[in-house]
Amino acid sequence: MNPILLIHGYSAESRRSDARSITAIYGRLPAELRRRYGKSQVRTLNVARYLSLVDGIKLDDLSRAMDQALRAEMPDLLAGRFDVIIHSTGALVVRNWLRRHSPRPSPVQRLIYLAGANFGSGWAHVGRSQLAKWGRLVFQGGTERGVQVLDALELGASEAIDLNRFFLSPERSLPRRYRVREFCVIGSQVKDSWLPVPVRYAHEDGSDGVVRVAAGNLNWNYAAIVPTARARKLSWTDVRASCEAMALEPEARPVEPAQHYRVAEQHLADDESRPPIPFAIPYECAHSGKDMGVVTGKAVRAQVMDLLDTAVHVETAAQYRRAAEHFAALTQASYQRVLDTLGPRRVAGLFNEPRAQYDAHAQLIFRLRDQYGAAVPHCDIYFHSPTDCRFCVNELFEHTHKNRQTDGILVFYLRTDKFSVQAEDWVDQLAQLERVQLEISPTEPRNEEILYLPVCLTLSGRRLRRFIQGHRTTVIDVSVLRLPSPEVFKVRPAAV
Repeated sequence: MNPILLIHGYSAESRRSDARSITAIYGRLPAELRRRYGKSQVRTLNVARYLSLVDGIKLDDLSRAMDQALRAEMPDLLAGRFDVIIHSTGALVVRNWLRRHSPRPSPVQRLIYLAGANFGSGWAHVGRSQLAKWGRLVFQGGTERGVQVLDALELGASEAIDLNRFFLSPERSLPRRYRVREFCVIGSQVKDSWLPVPVRYAHEDGSDGVVRVAAGNLNWNYAAIVPTARARKLSWTDVRASCEAMALEPEARPVEPAQHYRVAEQHLADDESRPPIPFAIPYECAHSGKDMGVVTGKAVRAQVMDLLDTAVHVETAAQYRRAAEHFAALTQASYQRVLDTLGPRRVAGLFNEPRAQYDAHAQLIFRLRDQYGAAVPHCDIYFHSPTDCRFCVNELFEHTHKNRQTDGILVFYLRTDKFSVQAEDWVDQLAQLERVQLEISPTEPRNEEILYLPVCLTLSGRRLRRFIQGHRTTVIDVSVLRLPSPEVFKVRPAAV
């Protein structure tokens, strides 16, 4: 049995390191783990204590601090193999430690995420506000907000995208090169007391009240879109004509715009080359809280412990596949319990449909850069369905967020499965899409002599469903062609 290291998330730090403070952070989880696996097997590491809320600290600093703490205080862990159980923001810290400091193979054997914020949290935008700082001054004794850590947590953060993309390449694969096996557990229910909070992320469907289910799932999709070779040879006049055509409504265009872009790279979660990461949604599980919290909740303890026990006993690839099946079966059982036991209710005078809280959502992130790698600050992204379609793609969109730290990043939140009271079941909305047209129109508002070649891609419903699935994040890097007009630079024969 490996030693187990517990690492907490953002703002869970304590001023003390005694048993009482650890209980405040982790609840009875450490005691339950020690009872099952032995007192000497469970360690705790408060790498984020004090530091995570200081504005000058970055994610790289936290990962370095973790490395220093392990070497100074727990060198025996680095000399052997150990397992890590992470909550919330700890996911970014540990994954970044693997990238920056871990040898290959890694001393970490199993990495278990409890509501890991792998693709950010909407609360990072709220946490950066002045109101959040005042709240911390009142309730946490004067700590700062940790804005640079929040930058990495913002939805669509390039830092998180690049961190997760790092492990996609075969030479940096966590299961193959690092010999690390990952497991994801996250709830899809929020605490009733959070429903009146005037922040959408506190009670967003498809989330645990802090992290979206899709943002916690590391079975994610990636694609890179680039200009075709033919597009790179287009003249300024050709690009301007394409821009003018794209400015028209789809039904007013004389012909369908040419597709000047192609998918040059893709890493899909369902590819045979990527073994599925065990992923589970426990029943009535939230991000935090004494009853429903994924770490501290008493009511969900049996489910979480069952998943942890399955994870820490995985040794072989075959066992890993069976663990993925077990996690999926628990998720299916959770949804059946939702159908059997949950119904509409009123909480604090508000109507609540808890079954809709389990609607599967997809998080779709676009990152736009030009052919030189510079961010594209101004762009519009549209999704069109044919005029005669039975179901319009725009009906899926629930929320849009423009990343505040990096230009050219847009995050869309799509409801892919919707609970139907009439059917008493969830309806797959993606299955109703027959064809979708994606249009991206970047602009340079400061100079009319610069044009971007618009992106227009038509996807069948079947192909779209390969890239977008419920409970998953899809990142699409788009390299758009930026072209200066002939007036920007001229060469003429010199007068003799």
